[in-house]
Amino acid sequence: MRIVIDTNLFISAAINAHSRQRLDAVLLNTSLTILLDTTLLAEINEVIHRSKFSQYVTDNQADSFLALLIERCTFVQTTSIIKASPDPKDDFLLALCLDNQPDYLLTGNKLDLLALKTFGNTQIVTLTEFLALFPG
Repeated sequence: MRIVIDTNLFISAAINAHSRQRLDAVLLNTSLTILLDTTLLAEINEVIHRSKFSQYVTDNQADSFLALLIERCTFVQTTSIIKASPDPKDDFLLALCLDNQPDYLLTGNKLDLLALKTFGNTQIVTLTEFLALFPG
């Protein structure tokens, strides 16, 4: 099964032990292919290094976290330009889904992405919903 994980879930896992434990259930499941492109990686890198998160994670910890993601995830290319999200800042995730056809996009973005429910063949769900469907 192929999935995309939104930045907000990665950041939550980096700064909160409970969120990390929940996301680990996905990251450690080797039957899942986690897709990552350069735009998503760049956003994770930018957000995790914001000063407001420095009280939770050092730059070295953030860099180690990114290195683990790079090692765990499958890199894909995204070339489409999409204008379909209620929040234009999330369009790159929908483009990643269009070009690479994951089964699921996991997000905590309740107002925008989750409201779509699906995009093409990709189901858009919360981490909680995904873990209920596929407990590991």
